[in-house]
Amino acid sequence: MLKRASWSLVATISVVTVFLSIEPAFAQEPFYKGKTVEFLVNFSAGGPTDVFGRLIARYLPKHVPGNPTVIVRNMPGAGGIIGANYIYEKSKPDGLTIGVFSGMYLPQFLGGPTVRYDLNNMPIIAGAAETSVVYIRADAGVRTAADLLKPAKPIVVGGFTRENNKDLGMRLALELLGAPYRYVTGYAGVAELRVAIQRGEINYTSESLTGYMTGGTLLVKEGVVVPLYQEGLLGPEGDTVRDPRSDLPSFRESFRKVKGSDPTGPLAEAFKISGGSRTMLRFITVPPKTPGRLVDILRSSFRQTFEDPEFKADSERVLRFQLFTYVGEDAEKINAAVFRAAAGPGQAALKKLTQQ
Repeated sequence: MLKRASWSLVATISVVTVFLSIEPAFAQEPFYKGKTVEFLVNFSAGGPTDVFGRLIARYLPKHVPGNPTVIVRNMPGAGGIIGANYIYEKSKPDGLTIGVFSGMYLPQFLGGPTVRYDLNNMPIIAGAAETSVVYIRADAGVRTAADLLKPAKPIVVGGFTRENNKDLGMRLALELLGAPYRYVTGYAGVAELRVAIQRGEINYTSESLTGYMTGGTLLVKEGVVVPLYQEGLLGPEGDTVRDPRSDLPSFRESFRKVKGSDPTGPLAEAFKISGGSRTMLRFITVPPKTPGRLVDILRSSFRQTFEDPEFKADSERVLRFQLFTYVGEDAEKINAAVFRAAAGPGQAALKKLTQQ
């Protein structure tokens, strides 16, 4: 009897020990419970990157285990470089700061003196493809790309920085067409460019599809500007193709109507690099050395957010189109393709244009 009692006691102690050892695993709360996640947007409030970030911020919390609070902070300047540098150099790799960037590829490709971030050394959470729409003030007397060769008023291009994809995309198109223009850069964001257009400081600029659909179309309806073409995206064969979410012709199609053939040469190759950048126009990332388990949680949460029917309906209402998104490994593949495109012969032409 004593022997059986001893074995029974040992067994009981063993079971209790096992339960005590696994209880913390069951009781452990989700990492993000009670925490605040910050979206750091590298352009000014009211612009398309800000609209994109705030739309996601409304729906992400319900898809993150622990349902954290998500806030948006704007850090504009230097064509988005200041915000990108901040995430790369100063933000803690604790999974609580997420960079929501636009237009950061070309500054890195071109090795701008203020660029200290490296998109290949920042874990990618997700990305989104988006074309840009080019428009001109109506009083310039331009209705089609062909009219750019003989405008009623000189073309004055407005942009962010010499290395920014917005600036280079517009300038490459004008250079390929052979249209004369004057270039003014240094605007902090799209909201500032719209004001400059309305004041007549500039008369030619572009907006991402988000910006155009949420603000640029109002300028069209008011008769202030005329949309000319969309810049397009990088297609699977390495050519610039039309973004199907816009009815506007691509630049390639517009060029063909004006010149009778597709654009060729170093500038055309450079324009393809620009198109590759638009194929991952929105780049959602976290600081280097962010733990893999947190990266995985965020990727899963963003994927669920993008698939959320309520998010899709709100995207349609706010943006007037559906997002083309990439998450996790899919985003990594697109990122690699963009860098491959930048290794071509067009890079020298891009660098030369930034010096003019």
